[in-house]
Amino acid sequence: HTGTPHELATQLNVFTRHGTERIIRYAFELARKKRKKKVTSATKSNGINFSMPFWDEVFWQVATKYPGVAAEQMHIDALAARFVTHPHNFGVVVGSNLFGDILTDLGAAIAGSIGIGASANLNPEKRYPSCFEPVHGSAPDIVGKGIANPLGQIWSGALMLEHLGYTAAHDVVLKAMIAVLNAGIKTPDLGGSAKTTDVTQAVVKEIRRLAS
Repeated sequence: HTGTPHELATQLNVFTRHGTERIIRYAFELARKKRKKKVTSATKSNGINFSMPFWDEVFWQVATKYPGVAAEQMHIDALAARFVTHPHNFGVVVGSNLFGDILTDLGAAIAGSIGIGASANLNPEKRYPSCFEPVHGSAPDIVGKGIANPLGQIWSGALMLEHLGYTAAHDVVLKAMIAVLNAGIKTPDLGGSAKTTDVTQAVVKEIRRLAS
């Protein structure tokens, strides 16, 4: 029936208890280490009738094992709106791949630019390699101009340090990034005029100062 009014498309989502428990447990473990000890679950169980109620069930089962961490669930549409209006209300947000993919770009945009966003594809048990990369693409429209924001890549490196247990080094890199931004050294996507190399060199200089 391709190309006719009777054409049909379906999409199968597979949620295993093992995989769902693993990512939710990691979210609570991460929140336990943060200043704001809170986990928000991104769901849509009022519209996706099988996989999302299962997700919710597993979320609350895991939540009972972390009494020191606040837990809440929000439907993804309301959560996205709250991301924009009250971003400081959140600690750790856990969601399926689809919801997480949407929220990461939204979060980067709220921060000012997708060029800031960092990502980590983790193997929590550290039995296999993890991958760390900025959320932005290759940006072929600005290639060779020297204006790409390096902070997403630098932050990704900081996430790698944290994952490997070098939390002090991770903190130094983040402090250096914040100091450089506060000093007004920004690429054009953040409203500045600095080049990629200017921002990178400023961060490196600040890291050396903080680490000395």
